[in-house]
Amino acid sequence: TLPADDVSTVNCITDATEPVPPVVTDFCGNNIIPTGPVRSADPACEGDITYIWTYTDCAGNSNDWTYTYTIDIPDFTLPADDASTVNCIADATEPVPPVVTDFCGNSIVPTGPVRSADPACEGDITYTWTYTDCAGNSHDWTYTYTIDIPDFTMPADDASTVNCIADAIEPVPTVVTDFCGNNIIPTGPVRSADPACEGDITYTWTYTDCAGNSHDWTYTYTIDIPDS
Repeated sequence: TLPADDVSTVNCITDATEPVPPVVTDFCGNNIIPTGPVRSADPACEGDITYIWTYTDCAGNSNDWTYTYTIDIPDFTLPADDASTVNCIADATEPVPPVVTDFCGNSIVPTGPVRSADPACEGDITYTWTYTDCAGNSHDWTYTYTIDIPDFTMPADDASTVNCIADAIEPVPTVVTDFCGNNIIPTGPVRSADPACEGDITYTWTYTDCAGNSHDWTYTYTIDIPDS
């Protein structure tokens, strides 16, 4: 008579090491040396692995004894999400996702990334990868870029001298881009009051980028009437 088969649950296929078969004697108390074990094929992921020994006494009575390992892979742990702050949307290039292994040390190839929509100006852009092990345990890993556009630089104001007030026609405003190279359409111009005779007339435009950074640019005409 053989003892009952035995079983246990382990985390990984590598934990299913060859067990020690039981000591078995024939009906007359003589030890029987078993043949084996025959190990079953490894499952693709979770599942069972069996070790089978065959005990045969001198009279030809034969029975198998089986040890079954059930592979049950625990959930894996992802590293913490990552983030950084950049100046412009164009700087939010696809980062490199982390190397992740399942509980048993096997590399997990993620799917993705899924990139979020670009903000209208400042804000966040996320890249998300999904890691799924062979047992179906799944987690997302996200990299977040925060877009924070620095202030832009204005060119120097401009000026010229003209003879008459009528010569102080509206000039062409300067071309200005924000820190990220996007054109800024100014508001204006606001023209100052005409002097009674000689003096200054200014045209002022206001440039405001999408982040709210704002500066004025002024063109000044100096009226200098020649002698009659």
